[in-house]
Amino acid sequence: MKIFTVVALLLSIYFPTESIQHFHTTCNDVGILEGIVDSMKELGEMAKQKIATIEGPVCSKRKGTYFHSIPENGKYIPSDCADVYYKGIRSSGIYEIWPRFLNHPIDVRCDMENDNGGWTIIQRRGDFDEKSDFFYQPWDIYKTGFGNLSKEFWLGNEPIFALSNQKKSVLRIDLKDFEGHSRYAEYSGFVVRSEVELFQMTYTTYKGDAGDSLDHHKGASFSTKDMDNDNHKTHCSQRYKGGWWYNACHHANLNGLYLRGNTTEHATGVTWFHWKGHDYSLKTTEMKLRPLDFAPDIEIPK
Repeated sequence: MKIFTVVALLLSIYFPTESIQHFHTTCNDVGILEGIVDSMKELGEMAKQKIATIEGPVCSKRKGTYFHSIPENGKYIPSDCADVYYKGIRSSGIYEIWPRFLNHPIDVRCDMENDNGGWTIIQRRGDFDEKSDFFYQPWDIYKTGFGNLSKEFWLGNEPIFALSNQKKSVLRIDLKDFEGHSRYAEYSGFVVRSEVELFQMTYTTYKGDAGDSLDHHKGASFSTKDMDNDNHKTHCSQRYKGGWWYNACHHANLNGLYLRGNTTEHATGVTWFHWKGHDYSLKTTEMKLRPLDFAPDIEIPK
């Protein structure tokens, strides 16, 4: 429809009305307009072909499309770990996916165990003998991602943007302390905006038993040690040693220093305020995404 709107606008410019049409309008003007229209037709056909190539959907019997992937040399690549699950794979591990808003495939760690599986892990912390400040990284590193998928990592703000925008998503956060206790938090409608919008994060609803420590960060932009986008007079990332959606400043600091339990370094550890407060640094954390309409009983047709 937009193509027709542009054509109509061009017509109004070249041929406003018969009463005010300038007598210098020539066949050359008509030829130019015809060329523009032909170019638009070609662009329209190219766009249709591109959309058909990118979508590559395999549709289920239920409403909607649940398997989106992009062909590479005739091979269809899942767009997330839910698609990996729909292919019949039920083992957690590292798999190749291609989110629809990225221009290349990436490797990710999939959780196929918690709450029926299908989770794409976007963050993982643990006791992997990394430096305590391993997650104290600059903007460009957080943008593309860092770490080891077999140990601890940040998948990258660009991949997280792509994953959270290609389908309506839920974020699950799994937390464990050094005493063997665990909690979780889930956020429906979780979205991270593009870099133009400073990777701003928001969501709609919370559930879980960890307490809603992300509420303070809802609507916040991402900040790093070299990019201060928070809403506090101090530089929250530099003060609390992480890259995060700092507001003024935090109730959650999952990318903070790895300090192993109780600490005197106030609020700089891997913290979740509504469970363990500001002075306890957690043992393990995982942040993971899954489509809101995930259906574990579905498999793609053979």
